[in-house]
Amino acid sequence: MATTTTTPVYTDLAAEYRAITEGVGLHDSSYTGRLKAIGEDALDLINRLSTNGIVNLAPGQGAPTILTTDRGRILDLLGVVNTGDYVLLITSPGCQQAVIDWLDKYTIMEDLAVEDISGATAAFTLCGPASAAALAGVMAPQVEAGDLEAMGPYAALEGAIAGYEALATRRPLGDLVAFDVVVDAGSAAQVWDALAEAGATPVGLDAFNAALVQNAVPRYGREMSDAYNPLEAGLIGSVDFAKGCYIGQEVIARLDTYRKVQRYLVRLRFSEDAVVSEGTGLEVDGLRVGQVTSLAALPSTGELAGLGYVRTARANPGERLNLVAPASGTAEIVDLPQLFGPGE
Repeated sequence: MATTTTTPVYTDLAAEYRAITEGVGLHDSSYTGRLKAIGEDALDLINRLSTNGIVNLAPGQGAPTILTTDRGRILDLLGVVNTGDYVLLITSPGCQQAVIDWLDKYTIMEDLAVEDISGATAAFTLCGPASAAALAGVMAPQVEAGDLEAMGPYAALEGAIAGYEALATRRPLGDLVAFDVVVDAGSAAQVWDALAEAGATPVGLDAFNAALVQNAVPRYGREMSDAYNPLEAGLIGSVDFAKGCYIGQEVIARLDTYRKVQRYLVRLRFSEDAVVSEGTGLEVDGLRVGQVTSLAALPSTGELAGLGYVRTARANPGERLNLVAPASGTAEIVDLPQLFGPGE
């Protein structure tokens, strides 16, 4: 196992990316946050504070939900997993304390305690078309790959890998099949080795992040922050419009009802001659209409893939936008991704 969770490349970038897109990659994603919420009111309180309906999650079930500010802006996207013994909250990297503080702010008489277990645990991501088969091959008790692939976002399965307790959750990464395996930090090396021996290719941050951009997965600090709301970020599938009040609910409901969303997250394809960087502006006829938020060179083709925000009037697939100087070239909108689907 690598000695750091921020390894850019383990062996060969192209081979690592090929494993993700054609086989199965193994990525050390321990840098994501993991919180342990215990108490009878855990699901109820998080349900009342966030966008999605999670109060009735049964053990083994999970769902995405978003903590939003009173202005409807994104504090963080959470993966909520009901393990039966406690509620696991998966946060964006570095957002653990902000989430704890937010929950603590609104905890009055509720039975809820939240502990940051990020350092006490490790998380590995299996990603690629063969990831379910690889995970099924090492999990005990035995599980079928088809059952794993049928799991909804953040649904979980408890078992053992190499004799060590492991929690496998379905990680939503767009069109990319992926699972997170959460284990005690003390067994991380053994579990990593078992997953690698099952045929998973270790992949570093460069290949993994390229896959995230190509599959239009928004990341905190780029496509998610208090500058954006869930509807702009294509996260409408994690919003339950029928569940009642939560922090920021009135703003988000009004944006949806009156179609007042001002911009949308888009997937971008760049011209061959493009010179572009993250933060580059997008314009039409000299009028600024958006901005590039993420870039990745795809090792498989050498092409640049990107994500960005574009004002609603110009956020149409096939729309061609100019890159604002000192950048040069053009960007074409491929689509408007929705990580959890279009919602209801």
